[in-house]
Amino acid sequence: MTKALSGINVVEFHSNLGAAYAAMLLAEQGAEAIKVEPRGGAPERGTAHFHALNRSKRAVFLDVDSGRERAEIESLLRWADVVVTGHTPARLGALKLDFASLEALNPNILALNISPFGARGPEANFEANEDLAAARGGITGNQWARSAAPVALVFPAASYSAGVMGASAAVAALIARERLGRGQSIEVSLIAGALSLQTGGVIRHERMTTLYHGPQDPLGPIPCYRLFEADDGKYLFVACGNGTFWGKFALAIERPELVSDPRFENAPWGIAAENWQPLKDILEPIIRTRPRDEWLRILRENDVPCAPVMTRQEFIEHPQVAALAMRREIDDPMLGRTVQSGIPVGLGETPGQIVGPAPAAPGSADAGRLTVTDSAGASRKFTAASKPDRAGPLDGVMVLDFASYIAGSYGPMILAQLGANVIKIESLEGDSFRHFGFGFLGWNQGKRGLALNLQAPEAIDIVRGLAEKADIVVENLRPGRMKRFGLDYESLARRNPRLIYMSVNGFGNRGPEHNQPGFDPLLQARSGVMAAQGGHHGHPVYLTCAICDYGAAMLSAFGCLLALHARKRTGRGQFCETSLLQAAMAFQAGEFIFYKGRPDMENGNAEYRGRSALVRAYQSKDGEWLFLCVETAREWDSLRRAFASLPALAYEAAASEPNDSRLAEALSTAFAATERAEALSRLAGAGVRATQVHHFKDLFDDPQIAANDLIAELSHSEWGKVWQTGMLMKFSETQGRIERAAPLHGEHTDEILRDYLGFDDERLAGLRARGIIK
Repeated sequence: MTKALSGINVVEFHSNLGAAYAAMLLAEQGAEAIKVEPRGGAPERGTAHFHALNRSKRAVFLDVDSGRERAEIESLLRWADVVVTGHTPARLGALKLDFASLEALNPNILALNISPFGARGPEANFEANEDLAAARGGITGNQWARSAAPVALVFPAASYSAGVMGASAAVAALIARERLGRGQSIEVSLIAGALSLQTGGVIRHERMTTLYHGPQDPLGPIPCYRLFEADDGKYLFVACGNGTFWGKFALAIERPELVSDPRFENAPWGIAAENWQPLKDILEPIIRTRPRDEWLRILRENDVPCAPVMTRQEFIEHPQVAALAMRREIDDPMLGRTVQSGIPVGLGETPGQIVGPAPAAPGSADAGRLTVTDSAGASRKFTAASKPDRAGPLDGVMVLDFASYIAGSYGPMILAQLGANVIKIESLEGDSFRHFGFGFLGWNQGKRGLALNLQAPEAIDIVRGLAEKADIVVENLRPGRMKRFGLDYESLARRNPRLIYMSVNGFGNRGPEHNQPGFDPLLQARSGVMAAQGGHHGHPVYLTCAICDYGAAMLSAFGCLLALHARKRTGRGQFCETSLLQAAMAFQAGEFIFYKGRPDMENGNAEYRGRSALVRAYQSKDGEWLFLCVETAREWDSLRRAFASLPALAYEAAASEPNDSRLAEALSTAFAATERAEALSRLAGAGVRATQVHHFKDLFDDPQIAANDLIAELSHSEWGKVWQTGMLMKFSETQGRIERAAPLHGEHTDEILRDYLGFDDERLAGLRARGIIK
């Protein structure tokens, strides 16, 4: 069966996890992918992440640094449509993999670089890894802990995010190449990947106030949206995200009077801060009276969203995971029989496929010869654009966005950043996430707003009229809800066969639990990430970085782009789908691999500062935090020279010291005696990698982030100037721009109905008078 990227050639030069993931995502949607590794093979071979993120590729082993094998490399570059790297600008130039060098060989080439800190700015050539990007990009600093100190995540969230965004950007550039007639350079930095997981928090406005008050609770944000320990010592997450669920929860625990208790007015999110702990003190003892499984039964019978805390290994064996084909057995030439995650986005007509395991090591019996003799990428013919084209890659694409919450709304926002015309269609009551105030702006930037009474036949006719002109529909209602309105894929595709229809939900559209309500922390709990972050000896930890919500949104955008690319060949649209379940696994892809000898990757704790004494966060004299990353003997020797009080350990011994060891104490003492700016200056001068640990507020004044335009200043129709995440995917040619901040409820209703359906003032007034539009 034809795939969305059949006929596309990808060459990936071994670098970081984000680049490896981007290339794999492209390969498993039909691209032919070749990974270029050093002569002896990548040093990461044998690790879980290497083998999970390099499936479906072939490998070639070349000396890229010396230039002695430049002819073979240039042959690959002429063959390629997309080249994927993960380097600083200086490193790209030294390897002759910068865009100018690539374009001279192949004017059609699309050069995707998953850079560490961006292509511009004072630290563009800083060789940052995942740990440093997560610290600088706000993930580490914003993870909650009772100590209010930074907490490092036990998995590379920023890299997974950058990989998905990078793959999406590459497909968008393939679509735009048909219009441009030439290639271009593309960049998604690891910092941009970190920001893409936090767009609802990266917002600045003079009237902003925090939604959460009091001590940071790693069990959850509010008293009835959090983790609870049951009678048997097992944990469950209860997600009362609105007043309806709060009322059902109070009935389920046989305390209906809590709903009318004046202390808990405006529950769940509007409870006064001073009453949070009293409510916790009521709820926690109640949940401790029964075993977890009994509570799960009671709560589900009362339609209260809840989930058990599971391990990754338990989750991958769950029937719902199997129903979505997210459990796959793969024979790896080095690791043997493995169990891994499946394809995280489904395309009905052009489905993806796992082609095979990570490629065999050089010299092994399974390692085949690889030669590329044609110049397929360079020889492709396009109609050249008559003039420079600065519009976004999706210029002219129309998207109808029926989605709400983060998982539904952020995907269309990504399409808007890529230049699509996105119309957010809301009921007259509005998106329930508008009550998050400024956070709503972080998931709905760049859209126009249309408000309709979807219970009225006239409103449904309006939607059908728009759908006849649209390219994409995105929805995230529970399975079956759109069909009740007559707005399901089959109904709309009969009127518009070119329509692409993306469905996003909690557990997929099939399987034994497909109709369960899905909230990000419920999939965090099930997928094992809460247990992994909490570790073997502590309680599970709620991640403030909502990887399931944001991940599903990013995957939905990726799926829409794949379907658009496929439509150029087939002329038809198709039904596409993803879910929070699939996102939970996709954003832990390197952890969802099981085999004999798998290392322990579930070893965090609620106060996890980093993976070792040499790779962790430390507090400085002024109370600020920095993240240290020492991974070589040279860096360790340099660190000891910069801070002479450190013990005289060999590097191998120092590198094996855990994050709470005597060496960690010595480093804590050294940094506690030094202001952060001075410490970072000394470390940089010594050639030791370290960076600031940022909170949301710090991101807006960071010169490196500013130099890469990762923060945008926009004008909101009600609130005026607001600062939030800017263009996270960078294109040299189809640069695009953010047209507007998030819309007010129904802000563009008249404009949309005039422009697309030709309604005049009289008709609009009549619809408004009858309560059809707002």
